[in-house]
Amino acid sequence: MIKKLLLMSALIFFVHADELKIASAAGYKKPMMEVITAFEKRGHKIEALFGNMQQVITQAKNGQIAIVIGDKAFLEKSKLPIRNYQPIGKGKVVLAFSKQNVMNSIEDLTKEDIRKVAIPQPKKAIYGTAGEVFLRHTNLYDQIEHKLYVVAKVPQVVAYLVSGEVDAGIINLTAALANKEGLGGYIIVDEQSYSPIEITAASLDRCQGDSCKEFLKFMATTTAQEIFRKYGL
Repeated sequence: MIKKLLLMSALIFFVHADELKIASAAGYKKPMMEVITAFEKRGHKIEALFGNMQQVITQAKNGQIAIVIGDKAFLEKSKLPIRNYQPIGKGKVVLAFSKQNVMNSIEDLTKEDIRKVAIPQPKKAIYGTAGEVFLRHTNLYDQIEHKLYVVAKVPQVVAYLVSGEVDAGIINLTAALANKEGLGGYIIVDEQSYSPIEITAASLDRCQGDSCKEFLKFMATTTAQEIFRKYGL
């Protein structure tokens, strides 16, 4: 009986030790969950955490995170123990609008009927930073600064757009495609108006087990790549 209990304890420890934990920017929750679901069909288990990049970095520093998904430039400044970067795709800024408004160009932001424009917090969210750069690059920032409504992250911008609480919002193409049924539409912003956003999977020192190595390989497969392309990456 004692031997049986010891064997069970060892097995439980093994399963727990090999469980893979990843953290991702919240704007990529839908594609990442689809990729994770597809991967878990192979018999692995993943615990995923989502938040703005500041939250993700904090979790990675304090927890047992093995892989972080996000903007490469941001990750390079994070001081995380990153061993390798695996490219996923390019992040694209879009100007989305609610169903109560129709916009044909970015210049429509200056129209009187566009009263409230949501944007992720520039100092903490990738697309908040890129959005502000885009607005300044196109000389729109000073004209619409009084309309800007700053929120924490992309999913909050989407929620306000879907509910009609804001007229327009700056988000990423991935979020726009994932929530297109609830939006009035979106305009893809000229990529030359903001710095390139490289979305990558950064493997940390904790990426030691078979599950972690297999997941990195899986993200390069046709199955995973098709999911990423479906969400504009």
